[in-house]
Amino acid sequence: MFTRLFKIWHDVRSSLWALPILIMALAAAAAILAVNIRVRQGDDPVWFLYSGDAEAAPQFLSNLVTAMITMATLVVSITMVVLTLAAQQLGPRLIRGFMDDRRTQATLGLFIGTVVYLLLVLRSAYGGTDSVPNLAVTGGTVLALLCLVALLMFVHHLARSIIADNTIDRVGDALDSDIARLLPDADFEQASAPDKRPMKTGALLTLHRSGYVQALDHHGLVEIAKEADVVIEISFKPGRHVIEGTAFAWIAPADAATEETQERIQNCLVLGGERASVQELETSIRQLVEVALRALSPSISDPFTATAVIDRLSVSLAKIMQRGPAQSVWTDEDDNVRLLAPRSTFAETVEEAFRQIRQHGHDEAAVLIRLVESLGQLLAQANETQRPALEEQIEMVLETGRRNIAQKQDLQTLEERAKLALDQVPAKRRKNS
Repeated sequence: MFTRLFKIWHDVRSSLWALPILIMALAAAAAILAVNIRVRQGDDPVWFLYSGDAEAAPQFLSNLVTAMITMATLVVSITMVVLTLAAQQLGPRLIRGFMDDRRTQATLGLFIGTVVYLLLVLRSAYGGTDSVPNLAVTGGTVLALLCLVALLMFVHHLARSIIADNTIDRVGDALDSDIARLLPDADFEQASAPDKRPMKTGALLTLHRSGYVQALDHHGLVEIAKEADVVIEISFKPGRHVIEGTAFAWIAPADAATEETQERIQNCLVLGGERASVQELETSIRQLVEVALRALSPSISDPFTATAVIDRLSVSLAKIMQRGPAQSVWTDEDDNVRLLAPRSTFAETVEEAFRQIRQHGHDEAAVLIRLVESLGQLLAQANETQRPALEEQIEMVLETGRRNIAQKQDLQTLEERAKLALDQVPAKRRKNS
């Protein structure tokens, strides 16, 4: 249940409507409160409040509403143009990152909330009384001035947000947050998988629907397994696309696979029409890789952006190396193994980060050299279990360069950097010696 709620919260948080609606509600409440408060000092209103008469207030508010609707339309138009440019140049899958931006959501909310506030105050100003809601009118004026300042800052923010380096850094920060949330500490001790796995001895379960596996309710599956006294093994990782009828789990012992248990297990899967970074790192990694691939396309040909992606991926991979492997075995309160679920290994994560960049940048010497340099920096920090994956990547980059780099000096530079990377002693080993 918590996993499904977290997925809903993840979708709401990355939407363009949730925060603006909240701000609209607050603006409506402020308008209702402000029109019922009269602030006066003797026979005259306080100097900083609206001092016009009851006849002029509706026209003044009407002009503000018209201006704010025009400005709100401008903000929405600018946002759509920026999203279109970002989708074309950086990739459509990065749109979620722009939608998730709090400053964009807050700016839209401020403009729409101001319109709602002014409309409600204007409605009360046409009430036909001689009393002027001076505090409410002044509040509308202040909000309009804030919107002018916000518009200037918003344009500046959007202009910076479509710069490739800033987008790369933003997606990288999201990846780092997922690493801290999804990977355990380095000293985490994971339970051992049983010798007799349900995959070999259990009953097979098949999916009733298709989609991307956005999340698995691991704790819910453990509870189901404990109640039925079984062990459940899941066949795929979050992020995978599955189709109806695919084998997705096994239950051991097989005779415990009742229809009710199977239905409850099905309900622990959160499927959707797109990938989400709720329980896997590959989504953010693929977003960074997509930026690099578009930069390396013949229509753009921007190796500088590709190397910036390599640098940022290296930073996140270094953080992964400092943490433990993702949990793949879950136990109940009595330390009985109840759930087995596959997770990406470090080698698979490194492959996901660098494979397509290596393939699409096969004839870009600068990209291949930067790949080797970054892998060498990671290799210097790697432990004995991580080194083989990084060494294999360096060898593949070197082989790619030998096949595709025509300039001898560039190939020689690549070979020298690769040799330097492979021959270095890891920092941890140097520290211990």
